[in-house]
Amino acid sequence: MGVREGRVVARHLCLLGTIFFACWTAACASHRPTLPSGLGAPFPNFRETFTEVMARRCSVRTLVAELRLSGRVGSSRLRGRVLVGLAEPGAGRFEGLAPFGPPAFILVTQPGNAVLLLPRESRALVGRSAVEIIHALVGIALTPDELRHVLSGCVPATVQPRAGRSYGSDWWTIETSDGGLVYLRRVGGSPRVVAVRRAGWLGEYGDLSGRVPARVRLTSLTPTADAVDVTMLLSQVRVNTTLDASAFALNIPPDAVPMTLEELRARGPLWVSAAVSGG
Repeated sequence: MGVREGRVVARHLCLLGTIFFACWTAACASHRPTLPSGLGAPFPNFRETFTEVMARRCSVRTLVAELRLSGRVGSSRLRGRVLVGLAEPGAGRFEGLAPFGPPAFILVTQPGNAVLLLPRESRALVGRSAVEIIHALVGIALTPDELRHVLSGCVPATVQPRAGRSYGSDWWTIETSDGGLVYLRRVGGSPRVVAVRRAGWLGEYGDLSGRVPARVRLTSLTPTADAVDVTMLLSQVRVNTTLDASAFALNIPPDAVPMTLEELRARGPLWVSAAVSGG
């Protein structure tokens, strides 16, 4: 096979892979369950159920996973892969995976400190908070700890149950002390968290066979210019493994050119999508 024919085959395989991924994610969206609403019935055991579910599923101290992102941030399409490592409290490492060569970006965070490096351009951003940089990169304004809770389908340990309602024999909702709402559904004979509504966003969870959900959909509850509707597919998941402190340290090359948060924001999440997907 000649070089030209090989390139044609490669393009066809890439197109087929893109079509398959788009159809698969669309199928996932079509199976999005309808969350219960209305008054329901009293749920007297809401405290015990909440405590049991959180203790059984939500003791996630560290989380490592590859995220395949798809969706929209405002009017921009978001698509790409990011390798994440998260550890309490506030530690995170994010690498934007490219089809070949160095990562599109590397972000490491510690409490009160965040460093972003763009290896392909030898540019660096320091002196800004982790949530500001994460927001500029992928359009989601979450701290590393908040992202760890979102990906694991959990709420912080400080959040307490306040009231509960039941909807038939398989659905429950529990209001929480931070003004949020946790949706539980019977999965495999026991309640699992299938959605969490908190602080302006809704997280919905699917493929619940593992320790953490394999699919997370995050949507904004308020229709704004930068509203988010992003699906994250988790693979290569590791929970509560020991992460070396060096994972959350990053040496900036001496020749790296400083950049500002405003410059990063000007590129928008669409820039990240092109960089990590090869577009």
